[in-house]
Parts: sequence; C-alpha cells; structure tokens
Amino acid sequence: MRGEQTTRWSRGLIGADRDAHVIATRLRSGGSTMVAGPRGSGRSYLLRAVAAELERHGMHVIVLRPSATLTDVPFGVLDATGHPELDALRTGRPAEPVRDVVILDDVDALDTATAAALARAVASNRLTALIGLRTSRARSVDHPDDADVVRRAMLDLWLDGFARRVDLRELSDDDALALIDLFPDAHLLDSTTRAGLVWRADGSRTLMRHLILEATAAARSGKDPLTALRNVARQSRLAMALERHVAEMPRTDLESLAGIRRLRHLELSVATRLFDAESVAALLEGGQMHADSSAHRRLTVNDLLAAEAQRQLGSEHVDSLVEAAGARMLAEADVWWSPAIAVSIAERWHRQGSDSSVEGSTPPAIRARIARDAARDANDRGDTAHAAAYAQAGLNAVDDPLLRLEAALATRVVTNSWPDADHADPDAQRRLARSRVESENSDDPDDAVRGSSCADARVERLLTDSAQFGADMDWARAADTATTAIGETDASPVQHLRAVVAAGTSEAVRGRWAVAQRHYRATERILDARPQPEGIDAKDRLAAIMFMLAGHQLAGADGTLLQRRLERELATTAREGEVADLTIAGIAAAISYTAEGSPARSQRELITAATRSPTPVSPTDGTMVALGVADELAMAGAVDEARAIIDSLSPGQAPLLRRSIAYVETTILTAEGRLDEAREAARATAEFSRGATAAAFRIRDLFRLIAFSAATAEEIDELVQLAAVTDLPLSSEAVRRVSARTPEEGQLPVDDLRLNALWSGEGSGGTGANDESSDSASRSATHEHPEELTPREREIALMAHEGLTNREIATRLFLSIRTVESHVYQARMKVGAATRRELGRLIAEGRSADDPRLGARASRR
Repeated sequence: MRGEQTTRWSRGLIGADRDAHVIATRLRSGGSTMVAGPRGSGRSYLLRAVAAELERHGMHVIVLRPSATLTDVPFGVLDATGHPELDALRTGRPAEPVRDVVILDDVDALDTATAAALARAVASNRLTALIGLRTSRARSVDHPDDADVVRRAMLDLWLDGFARRVDLRELSDDDALALIDLFPDAHLLDSTTRAGLVWRADGSRTLMRHLILEATAAARSGKDPLTALRNVARQSRLAMALERHVAEMPRTDLESLAGIRRLRHLELSVATRLFDAESVAALLEGGQMHADSSAHRRLTVNDLLAAEAQRQLGSEHVDSLVEAAGARMLAEADVWWSPAIAVSIAERWHRQGSDSSVEGSTPPAIRARIARDAARDANDRGDTAHAAAYAQAGLNAVDDPLLRLEAALATRVVTNSWPDADHADPDAQRRLARSRVESENSDDPDDAVRGSSCADARVERLLTDSAQFGADMDWARAADTATTAIGETDASPVQHLRAVVAAGTSEAVRGRWAVAQRHYRATERILDARPQPEGIDAKDRLAAIMFMLAGHQLAGADGTLLQRRLERELATTAREGEVADLTIAGIAAAISYTAEGSPARSQRELITAATRSPTPVSPTDGTMVALGVADELAMAGAVDEARAIIDSLSPGQAPLLRRSIAYVETTILTAEGRLDEAREAARATAEFSRGATAAAFRIRDLFRLIAFSAATAEEIDELVQLAAVTDLPLSSEAVRRVSARTPEEGQLPVDDLRLNALWSGEGSGGTGANDESSDSASRSATHEHPEELTPREREIALMAHEGLTNREIATRLFLSIRTVESHVYQARMKVGAATRRELGRLIAEGRSADDPRLGARASRR
C-alpha cells in the first residue's frame, strides 16, 4: 500500500525543481529542507510526496498542522500532535534527538513558542524538518511579513545554513502539458483545449489541476471543455481556487483585465490611454494578457481571470470603465479611434435604446462609423442578427455603401457589391466585397486601395479555379494557376499568403517537391514576419500550416518541424483566437496526428473541431482530412470507426474525392481480410489517377496494385518512370519497397499498404527533407532509443520475421487477426518500422545484439 501511495504522489511531480526522492534522501541523512513557493505552486503536494517517499523507506513522519485557533496558544501545535518526543522540545533542555522527520506545511499559522522550539531543535541537530514556506507572486498584494517572529525564525535556519532552501517555480507550458496526461480521461482533450487550459492556469498548479478535472468532466458529457469553462459554478473547487488566485492581484490589474475583456482586441496604444500603463505592461510581462504580432498589438486577456476580476470588482464598476472609455473616444474622435471601443458603444446603444443613451446627440457621421465597426465585427464572428441590427441603426443616420454591404452580408443578400457570390469561402467573400466597396467609394479612384481590391479579386478567382482543377485531378493546371496568382503583386498580404500555400501544395501533389519547398519556405517567411502583415490573423496562419502539413504528408516527407510550428501556433491561438480559429487548429492537428500514426488522437481532434463551429475549410478539404483519419484508423485495426467515417461522406462527382474514398475502402477491406474485394477496390482507385497529373496519388495507387500482385508490366514500368521524373520522397520509397518484395509474400497484411514512413517526431532535420536517406536516418535514430515492447509485441514481431502471416500468427497464439494487427501496429510505432517485415528484422537484430530496450525476451514460441 505504501508503494502504491508513493507512486501516486510521485506521478504528479512534474518539473525539474521538485524531486521527492532527492529531498527525501537529504532528509534521511539528517539535512533539514525548506520548500518555498506561492499559492498554487504545488508546495503542499510536494510535501505529501516527500512524506510518502520517506515512509516507503521505513521512516516515520510527524505532520504538524498549524491552525488559526492555535496561533495564540503556546506550544498548541506541539500539544496537538500528542507525540512524546516532540513534547521534550518544550523545555529547551538537551534531550535525545527526534527520530522521526517533522513536516510543517505552512509556518504562518504557527505559534511563536513552537516556532522557537523547532528552530532550536533543528539548529542543534536534534530534529530533521521539512518546512513549507509561503511566498508571494510578482505584483501580489498579499506579501507575507518576513519580519514576523515565526517567519523570521524559520528563514534564519536557511540563512544560517541549518536548512537547504528549494524555491518552486511557476508552472511552465511544457510542464503543464505533461501534467494533463497524468489525469484519467486526458485522452478526451484535444490539442486546442490543452493549449487553452495552459493559458488559463496562469502558471498555477492548483488552478491547472482543477481546470483539468472540469475539462475532462465536460468532455465526458460531450461538451466543448473550453465553452464549459466560461461559466464556472460558484460552489466548485475551481471557483474557490480562482477566487484566491485573483484576490492577490492589485486593483489596477483587475480593472485592466476586466475592462480589456469587455473591449475585445483593444489596441495596446489605446489600452495605455484608458488603463494604468504600468498594470498593462506587467500583465503582458506576466502572461495574463497577450498582444498579437500585428502592428496594432491587439490585446486579449486570460478570460478565466478576467471574469473573476469582474466578479470581484462588480459589474457596475466594469460597466463604468467601459462607458468612460467610449465617452473619451467620442470626445477625441478627431485624434484617435478604436474599433473595439466602437463595438462596445454600439452594444450599449443597442441595449439601452436611443432615448436613454447619447446616440441621438452623436453626429450622424460618427454614428455611422460606430455602426460600421460593430456590424463588421458581428459579421466576422458569425453573429448575423446583431450585424443586421447595427447596420440598420447606422443606415438610419447615414446612407452609407459600406453599411449597406454589411446589411447584405448579414442577411445573405447578393448584391452587385458582392462579387463571386457562388464562392464557397465566406471569409473570402466578405474580404472581397469590402475591398471593392471601399475602392469604389475612395476619394482617389487610382489609389492603392483600388489596385489591391482588383488584385485580390483576381487572386480569389485564380485560387477558385486552382481548387477546381485539383478536384478534377489536374494538378499541373492547379499548380500553374496558383503560381499565376502569386504574380499578382498588388494583392493584399492575406491573399498573397493563400496563393503561395496553394501553389506549394499543388506542386507537391504534382510531383515537384523541390518547387513546393520553395513555396513553403516563402510561406514561412511571411508567417515569421514581425510585425505580422496587416490582415493576416490566427486563422490565416493556421490554414497555411494546415495545408503545408497536408503537402508534406502527400509527398511522403517528414513534417516534424511543421508539427512543432503548429504546437507553437496553438499556444498563440489559445490566447488570441476566436471559435473559427480553434476549429481550424483542430483540423490541422488532426492532419498532424494522422501523419505520425496516432489515429485515435487524430479522430479526437476532428470530432472536437466539428463541435465548435461550422468548419472554416472547404467541403473538399474537410472530406480529405476525414479520409486521412479513416485510413489511419483502418491501419490500426479500428475498422468500424473507419467505415463509419466514409459512410458519412458524400463525395459528389469530384474525381479527387471519389478516388480517395476508394483508396480508404481498399485499406478497410484489407484490414477485414477481404483481399479479393480489396484488390478490386485498388484497381478502381487506380483508374481515377490514370492519366492524371497527380504523381503523389498515382504512385500510391500503383504501389498498391503491385502489393496486391494486380499490376500489369506497363504499370510497374510507370511507377519506375514516375520515380525517375519526380523528386517526391514517396517515389524512391515506393521503388525500394517494390524491389524488396518476394513472390513468397503470402497473405497481404494491412500495414504493408502504408507507403510513406510515419513522421519521426525527432525534429532534427530541415523542414521537408526530400531524400530517402533522411527518412532512413530518422527511422534509425528511432531504433537507437525505441520505446519498450511488451513480451507479446516482441513475440509477434519475431513470428513475422519468420515469414508467418497475421492469420497464421493469430491461429498459433489463439488470438483474433485484428488483435495481431493491432500488436504489429503498436510495435511498429515504437521502433519506427515502416512495414511489418522491417519490424521483424529490427527486433531480430535487437535480440542478437541483446538490446534490453526492445523488450523482455519471449520464452514461449
């Protein structure tokens, strides 16, 4: 039981600054230790872990529990323990050393007599103690008085060298993510939720633990965890921990948090006009507030802390702060203007009505400007009801073309001001419509606004055509058309970004990987630009990363470094993103996990993303991502889940989608052992890519035909020719794998259908390494330090090395074929093997080399 308790406590100790074993070892040798940290630092948890570690080694501990009721009672805490050895400390006379270790969690409620007795005993080596000392966070209003007699006695032990001091750091982002995985049902939390929890925890381990429990509870009941955290039950433990956490902040910080929460995306320069500048700077430095990378430095705040700040300040006080900000902007409108404040004014006017607000006394031009900003913000958030109301209020003041446009966007009415009305991307529609109306109503008809608007419209049309060519499997024209869009130098930054990414992905499918990489490097330069070009927001950055991830996966190149970029972007999106941004972040993460062979996580990302909002990607792109998840699920033996996905899809007439569904159907049929039907599906798949300029797809289709022994001589020659004329990592791997095949293959296992290697996860190479040697090096590196195999996994791997099929292994071990396939899949993931044959070879070599990391030696054969 003690061993189980120690393990339970030790598993929760995430962070290099808290090693219960090291502290316990020092205590066992007689060295007293002081653990210092603020509220939420996990100080109490660490002390309990040390106590469990001491008990595991046969030592007894005495826990002193100070209480406010005993603070004024001399030796009250010592008397409460009832321990005879501690009773001898009351006299201060020499006595036998206390054999047990004394643990004192918090000294602040200790009475002075007990503090003096403990200090004397520690200083005279008659007592070994583990002392918890509460400190304060930066800018905390609650600073413990180190001149207090009790605290001074404990601190002097450290200053005089009688105790070693360990200062606990705040929770880092990496440690917070590791902490999440320790909790039951953590697998239910998608990447975006995890990033959101890290942001909201504000470096507090206590908050993090309560947030995880709330989030997993919401996920179990089918709710979006981040949405559930917007309304924290007042009687919950999270609410109590949050109240204590926020109560330590200065009032100016609370006002900044609550006020800027109400003024969404307020510009930094405006925030320092309205709120205490020192407070804003400190909150930015401390991470409770975030400024985006645009030139305006738009602000977002930790909404969990800000909501609690508003509760502690009172809604009326925060309302007065926001109203004062609006009054000041209206008074100084000829000097500065903030769309965020304009939105708050429009909301207040809408709520109060013109009779009870100052709307009626505001000049019509100012009213129209406020209405434009509010309607635009509401339309961008998908709140069309309020967008229409704001636009109509503005039109009542001034007949303005931009207000008419926002009203049309809100009511989905197509007008002459709305170009490309049949376009599938509503964000692009809004951007183009606004830029055209702005240019038509510009004072200078030849200014840069008009030129940018026209160029944006041309880019949008070219990208629409490029996407259609891709759906028709004509990726050469898709790439050429997207490249033409890049040449529109007058286009806005966001349109240029979309064109470069589209060209890169089209070239990857076409088979020109070196060209695709040039486009991707250009994309990364845009994403890394500081300040971020105007108009490129979190959703645009995530969309670019998503398509680059897909391009690497299709080309068979390792996209590990892109995964790292996505992880960084997720942390940023959790701070500044809206719902649509979180949705596309989940879709990007689904692609990433699919490429690294984690289908369950990939499916979780996709499911959670679908619950947040209508997908911001096109139906074609969304279907392709879902098919990638289904294919990986089938590879892992989750056939029912994979079939449920493809059964829910409607491919229409697009050759790309029909081919991809047939491709996944081939995988599912193979996993079910229906090889004759799988062979027919593989043939049907190859018919879609025949004659198409889609080398990345064609190579896969030809490889599968060869794997099923269904390819003609001409098709084998075609694969060799494709490998010669394309530079895709996929092509050289296909030829290598085909050349290694023998006539004695036997029954085809489903994992032999995988062509490209799973992403290494090492992050050591350059983005998009395009040669076979880099992939091989990644797999070799994984083999040097493999994850430990179970005895069953190793046994099955060695049988596969002997040439047994999965069916034969299942018969010999009295297992189901699906169970054997699952074991093979998991073992391949651990050692980085591309196929079951390579898995068997690596494990066999590991046994001859007697590498213990490859798992326990199987005794039964």
